[in-house]
Amino acid sequence: MERKMIYGFGDSLVDGHCLHCGMLDALAEKYGMIYRKYAINGATVIPRGQIPGGEDLEGSSVPDVAAQIEAASEEVPDFICFDGLTNDVYHGIARNHLGAITDSYEGDYDTATFYGAFERICFLLREKYRDSHIFYVCVHKMPTRDMEAQEMMQKAARQVCEKWSIPCVDIFRRGQINTCVEGMRKAYSYDTAERLTDGNGTHLNPAGYERWYLPAIEDAIRSWL
Repeated sequence: MERKMIYGFGDSLVDGHCLHCGMLDALAEKYGMIYRKYAINGATVIPRGQIPGGEDLEGSSVPDVAAQIEAASEEVPDFICFDGLTNDVYHGIARNHLGAITDSYEGDYDTATFYGAFERICFLLREKYRDSHIFYVCVHKMPTRDMEAQEMMQKAARQVCEKWSIPCVDIFRRGQINTCVEGMRKAYSYDTAERLTDGNGTHLNPAGYERWYLPAIEDAIRSWL
């Protein structure tokens, strides 16, 4: 049987923080997939140069998600999973740079806004990899980000994905893992490679991704495996 190929775009939850073991690694290993990981720790949806003060924020020198897609291989994979918004989720960005969804499918978006930059990601994916099965992963609720901003930007991401007919793997609302819950934060998140538990809730350890993310992503792609 020919091995399936999967691409991963996004931030540290795909890249895998300091262990470089993220939300897709267990899936690729389980199904013997060829996995090309383009995600980079610190990556944003809105290009940092597009917002006032963005050069001073975390991940300012890291290629944003759209830039990852532009630089990726032209080879069309079977699957693409991407995330993105954790490094954009600041109250000021949610309030002042959210933007609005458009009717356009032509690529003409205001990338200084979250809606516009997210639409550009979807546009690039569909233009470059139109025959791939594409999924967006809505990452878990976490205590390290303003919850109102998380809610606003998660909703925006889901709306854009619906417009572009891209399914969402909704860990945020339905994934059962929520590191705002103290016991889950302690058991399944980590900050440094030296200690794989009791993290701040942003990055899950390998056991956390395998227990909570793998089944949901697996369910989403199973029809095409």
